[in-house]
Amino acid sequence: MGTVVDTFIEGVEVITWACTLTVLVPGLALVLVARRTRLTVAVYYVVGAALLAWAQAAGHWWVSAQGVTLVIAALLAAGTYSAAWVAPQHCSPLATGAGIVGGALAGWMWRPCVGTLLGDILNDATTEGPRTAGLMLVYMVGALLPVLLIAIAPYAVPALGRVLDRRPVAVVGAVVGAAYAVTLAIGRYDDLIGELYRISSSA
Repeated sequence: MGTVVDTFIEGVEVITWACTLTVLVPGLALVLVARRTRLTVAVYYVVGAALLAWAQAAGHWWVSAQGVTLVIAALLAAGTYSAAWVAPQHCSPLATGAGIVGGALAGWMWRPCVGTLLGDILNDATTEGPRTAGLMLVYMVGALLPVLLIAIAPYAVPALGRVLDRRPVAVVGAVVGAAYAVTLAIGRYDDLIGELYRISSSA
């Protein structure tokens, strides 16, 4: 199994892969919605996505994404965007919950394009729990680096923060979030995931 640095690099390399969009785009939209709490939401989104993706590989999460579970997932997705929109401050329960639940939903629905190191993580998840969970988190930090950068950038470039704080930017995130929730509710999101996975596999 590769080093922490190698795992992070492999995560970064898949940012542009089509299959990564199913975990990346919802996170980007959520961070745009969370104007006052974007950093908290971003960090917990990465953690939630990593934990659920790892839990499935390790056999700790076996709920299938179909039927009524998709409707529940859609309601939870809509709730995360609403919570991120109204969260009053960093580390508030609404911001933390929006990030964790939003990330967990994305990690649950994600169908990864398996690279060498991610394949090792997934294969060894049942036998090397703590190690593979940590490496999955490192991998997700790489794959979701744009989410984290958007959340961190305003601290380095205040002018960018003022742009991101504008309501129209948050509305764009909310529209993407609404589309995400609707496609989940009507059972079309899995078709989208399958198509993106097919595109990535044939690239």
